[in-house]
Amino acid sequence: MIEKDDYFILYLDERSYYMLPYFENQSFSSHRGNVKLEGDTSFGDKVTTHLGTDFYVLKPTLADRMMKVKRRTTIIYPKEAGTILLELGIENGSRVIEIGSGSGSLTILLSRIVGEKGKVYSFERRPEHQEMAIKNVKRFGRPENVEFILKDPVTEGGFGLTDIDSIFLDVPEPWTLIDAAYEALSGGGFIGALNPNIEQIQTTVEKMNHSGFIRVRCIENLQRGIRVKKNLTRPHDRMIAHTGYLLFAQKINELPQNISETDLSDEEDLTSETGEMEN
Repeated sequence: MIEKDDYFILYLDERSYYMLPYFENQSFSSHRGNVKLEGDTSFGDKVTTHLGTDFYVLKPTLADRMMKVKRRTTIIYPKEAGTILLELGIENGSRVIEIGSGSGSLTILLSRIVGEKGKVYSFERRPEHQEMAIKNVKRFGRPENVEFILKDPVTEGGFGLTDIDSIFLDVPEPWTLIDAAYEALSGGGFIGALNPNIEQIQTTVEKMNHSGFIRVRCIENLQRGIRVKKNLTRPHDRMIAHTGYLLFAQKINELPQNISETDLSDEEDLTSETGEMEN
C-alpha cells in the first residue's frame, strides 16, 4: 500500500507520466481526463480517468527522483550517476564528500546508497544553492544521512574531515581542491570529478599526478534510447550526448619518486574490453 506523502508515478506512457506525493482521495487532472485515487491504493494499480484513459500507479526510480528536483543549477544526470557510484566504490556505510551541492540531485542518490551507517558531507559555497539542495533532499532523499556544510574549502582551510572513503568534485576548478581531498581521504580512497571541458580535465590530471593519486582515468558516457516496435525498431533521433567528462583516481600514501605524467590513452594497452590484463 502507498502511505501518505509517499511519491508515486502516475503513468500513461513515456511522454505522459507524473510524479506526485500521495494522499487519500487525491484528484489529478490531465489532458486525458480527471482521475481520483479513492480508498487504498497500491503500486501497480490501474486507475481510469473520466474520459476512459487508463493510467498506472508505479514506484518512482532513483533516476525519477534525481530528475524531478527543482533546479537552480545543472544537475548530475543518471547516465553519469551510476558510473560515479561504481567507480568511487560508494556503498552502504560509506563516508562521502561531495562539492558542490548544486540542486541536490546527486545528494539524493548518495543519501539513499550510504544507508544509516554511512554519511554524506555536502559542501556548497552559495547559500541559495544550499537552500535549494536541502529542500530537494527533504523531498526525495534521506536527509538524516546528509550533513550540509556552507563553506568554500579552497579559501577556508580544506574540508576539515579525515578518513573519508570517497570524494566527488562538481566544481569548475577541481584542481584547486586536489590537495584538500588528499588530506581528507583514507589510504586508497577514491576521488572523482565531472567537467564539461577537456581543458579542465587536463589541468586536474596534471595536479593529481603530483599530489599522490594514481589509477587516473577519464571517460565519457553517451546515452541513446531505442524505439522498439515490431519491424520498426531503431534508435531515437535524439540522444543524451555530451554532458561532461568523468575523471577518477585513487589516493596512495606515499608519492613515488619516479612518478611520470599520466597518459590516459595507455589504458587501452593495459586492459582488454572485459577489464582483464592482456597476456
